[in-house]
Amino acid sequence: MKVELPFLAEGIEGGDVVLILVHEGDQVSEGQSLVELETDKATVPVPSPAAGKVARLLVREGDHVKVGQALIELDGAHGAEQSFKTSAPEKPEVAPASQPPPAVESTHAEALERREGPPAESSPTAPPKTEEPPPAPSEDKTAASPLSSIGAAIPAPPSVRRLARELAVDLTQVQGTEAGGRITAEDVKAFVRERTRRSGVAPAAGTSKSSGVFTTTYGNERREPLPSLRRKIAANMTQSWTTIPHVHQFQDADITDLMELHKRYALEFKKKGATLTLTSLVIKAVVHALKRYPQLNATLDLTNGEVIYKEYYNIGVAVDTAAGLIVPVVHDVDHKDLFQISVELADLAERTRKREVKLEELRGATFTLSNMGGLGSGPFTPIINAPQVGILGVGKARMTPVYRDGQFVPRRVLQLCVAYDHRLVDGAVGARFTNEIVKVLEDFQAMFLGL
Repeated sequence: MKVELPFLAEGIEGGDVVLILVHEGDQVSEGQSLVELETDKATVPVPSPAAGKVARLLVREGDHVKVGQALIELDGAHGAEQSFKTSAPEKPEVAPASQPPPAVESTHAEALERREGPPAESSPTAPPKTEEPPPAPSEDKTAASPLSSIGAAIPAPPSVRRLARELAVDLTQVQGTEAGGRITAEDVKAFVRERTRRSGVAPAAGTSKSSGVFTTTYGNERREPLPSLRRKIAANMTQSWTTIPHVHQFQDADITDLMELHKRYALEFKKKGATLTLTSLVIKAVVHALKRYPQLNATLDLTNGEVIYKEYYNIGVAVDTAAGLIVPVVHDVDHKDLFQISVELADLAERTRKREVKLEELRGATFTLSNMGGLGSGPFTPIINAPQVGILGVGKARMTPVYRDGQFVPRRVLQLCVAYDHRLVDGAVGARFTNEIVKVLEDFQAMFLGL
């Protein structure tokens, strides 16, 4: 039987193979982890559906696989195959080589015959020459496109043409490996690698096997596969930016008194095994404001024409990792005190950086907080995480002269920016929500007094 990548969670279509835990010939038991997959910002194991012997590995480390794709072939586990079907729709089987090839193959074969003319030994009275049928598209990996060789329309999509222009490649010299000689991006890269090898340009130090150095008219370029995490971030940010009309509301908060409060209780938190951070305090302020303005703790269902108001408060907190930005979620913040939030936040951040965070800890956020003050960053305009309708960006706190009681005094001012979805949140509501956060940060104790 072939072990396929099962359905893992809603919205996850696949991931990158980061580790293969078995070898060909190994005997595995049911439930034993076969591979580790990086997907949706977390690393998850893929278990064996049955006991058996590993007959063949169908993927390699670094491969990107999709739900329903075969990973490993097992011997002696045929009985479990039916029970391990994924929820993904079944893919059509590839036609065996004995069946007639697709029409596109005959079309190009006829074009080649028209270009070359009839064979020299043929004559009007000679019997027609018997030719073997061309191989199926999946087996034809070397035939060049006859259309490109005669200068006609080159079978390549616009993205491949653009890549060829950037790498100074003449597509008429590239052999396409897809059906009908269609040229892919990998064909262009392979052509450039071969051209580079012949020209004697050595790969740059530290270049992985899956990347290469290419020579262009402007100099050398190094290309590497886009990691699964970066693909996910790119897809999410593109969707959010292109579908959500953003409004960004800037505001400054005088946190001088808040930092005094922090200084007063930080040692007590440390004695109990927690670190009181500004992020923990801001999370509390955000939840207080969300309760006052529930439009910011909601989602839009345009299909049914409804607004879904969330009666729970799960705050996603952006964490900077070596692999990219990951947003774990502190759930049910309104039911936790500052000590619990501080402990959970530190644990989540640490496990996120180690890529040990679980999938369920990355889901369910109703609002997001991105604090870049620790990086020394000033104000910035954050992008909303769809389907949420709001996000708070926190910049660097700085000492600023503030005019109070007839004179300028030094105060610590925190730069804030709230982004909200203008389809649901009007400017007045967004401004009041931002002001409520500022009010809590400037007088934190008043929140606990219900003021």
